[in-house]
Amino acid sequence: MNTMNSMVTRKIGVKMILELTTSNKRKFDVNNKKDVELYKTFLTTRRWGGNGCPFVLEFPHLTIPDMIKDKMMNKYMKIDI
Repeated sequence: MNTMNSMVTRKIGVKMILELTTSNKRKFDVNNKKDVELYKTFLTTRRWGGNGCPFVLEFPHLTIPDMIKDKMMNKYMKIDI
């Protein structure tokens, strides 16, 4: 029974950590000039700034920079997904 409690506690702890890390995050908006400027700054400095990356990772992407690159490429190539 003790092992079961430990597993439940671990799941709750991980869920809480994930919620805390994503609570202030938002989807990257390719039409938002601030979002694009943040990405441009990241590309030149390799840093998101003092608060970390403000964007959530969306499925099926593996990294946020690749996700943003795909979204921007789709916009400029006029691909509607």
